[in-house]
Amino acid sequence: MLAFEFNKFNGIIINSAELPEDKDLFLDQLSALLNHAKQQKKAVIWLTLSIDLAHLISAATAQGFTFHNCLPCEVTLIFKVQPENFAPFVPTHSLGAGGLVQNSKGEILVIREHKATTYKLPGGHIELGEKIEDAVIREVLEETGIQTTFSAILGMASTHPYRFGKSNIYIVCKLEPITTEINIQDTHEIDDAKWVLPEHYLADSNNSVVNKYLIKSLLNATGLGKSTLDLSQFSKLKHEVFLADNETK
Repeated sequence: MLAFEFNKFNGIIINSAELPEDKDLFLDQLSALLNHAKQQKKAVIWLTLSIDLAHLISAATAQGFTFHNCLPCEVTLIFKVQPENFAPFVPTHSLGAGGLVQNSKGEILVIREHKATTYKLPGGHIELGEKIEDAVIREVLEETGIQTTFSAILGMASTHPYRFGKSNIYIVCKLEPITTEINIQDTHEIDDAKWVLPEHYLADSNNSVVNKYLIKSLLNATGLGKSTLDLSQFSKLKHEVFLADNETK
């Protein structure tokens, strides 16, 4: 039988590091584990296969495993002992962040992507394991060459359906510019970047209604500031905490 451990969701996690490469042997051991899981009245079995063991996928799916989520070098499958059993943690959203950057002249920073006719706030996708703060600062730097510091989260928008049938959450952040000279680094995606007065941006009929609404609504907003609470003493995980200003604190 395959090596495994129980988890707190009444499930079984198969040990990925001890999987046999032989497909027939894998199938025999997997079948034995499925019988054991049913006898123990377990709910869900989790199986993660590296790209080197991709040839085992068909054996797993033939036993009733279905795809759950994937990374570039691995795929995770699940088996529900009963169809109604709940399997947590399936990815549902992608995350993006945009930076609202305003210089000392009151101008805001905007970009125009390739093949686009309108300007919008610089920003992009938040990568796996990347903090919101780090992601938006990185994206603004790549798309405009402007170095910034994080100030606050100003707003969020949700879209569904987005790419690959998932939802998307877009987080608008307020950033303070350290530099002002535009020098686009990501020339493959960005055609132009510029500073523009908000009233000129809002008056331009070429710009989208949504982007104009975001800028008009958030230009003077305070937003959620980054908490100084240090959670490292409680957890080794990455944490970000954003809180509204409380004048009574």
